[in-house]
Amino acid sequence: MSIEGRWLCLLLMLVAFKLNVCALLDWGRNNRIEVNLPWLPFENETRCYDELGCINVTREWYHLIYRPFNVFPLPRLVIDTKFILYTRKNPNEGHLIRAQSDKTLQKSNFDAKKKTKFIIHGFIDTPLSSWVKEMIRELLKHADWNIIVVDWAGGSLPYTLKRQRIQD
Repeated sequence: MSIEGRWLCLLLMLVAFKLNVCALLDWGRNNRIEVNLPWLPFENETRCYDELGCINVTREWYHLIYRPFNVFPLPRLVIDTKFILYTRKNPNEGHLIRAQSDKTLQKSNFDAKKKTKFIIHGFIDTPLSSWVKEMIRELLKHADWNIIVVDWAGGSLPYTLKRQRIQD
């Protein structure tokens, strides 16, 4: 690619970035989900998440390389974290446990006398991935444990990008 072509590509990328950031900054904060913006729009702003506590975005949290974007977590309703219990009594069919409901735990095969292991999928993964099923199977072969798979797919990359694109 010629030097002029490279400059044109760079210019187009900068224009696209500026338009995208300006459009995002115009969003009303009260009725929208904030997306990855530099730390400045949220500096010294605090948000509280019910019983989980509060988060304050400050300059100290910013790092040019490791945290170039300081954003608040997505609302719990969007992430919709699920806890799915597997035991030797139900090795293939998980039992959904809700954090807000003791009854779901009481009705499950959870045994407080047994050790509990957690499996948490990665950033671009889901609990439906083959490695998660394989890990459940292997852990239950090894010992009679409570295995809880944490499903936070609503907060992982592909979902949030799609969700941001369909706003309005």
